[in-house]
Amino acid sequence: TDFEDNPHHNGLADPYVKLHLLPGASKSNKLRTKTIRTTLNPVWNETLVYHGITNEDMQKKTLR
Repeated sequence: TDFEDNPHHNGLADPYVKLHLLPGASKSNKLRTKTIRTTLNPVWNETLVYHGITNEDMQKKTLR
């Protein structure tokens, strides 16, 4: 890719956070924040909520 064609030629990133609740492979076990454009110091003020998960379920699961 040419330097001018690279959207990140300024050295900045478009970060986001992905959470996976394991074990489990369904889409409902995956959450993602909004992307914060062109920053190396992102700050998220978001709450990610897994629906339908009991306290008992949480004892057997891990966030990755």
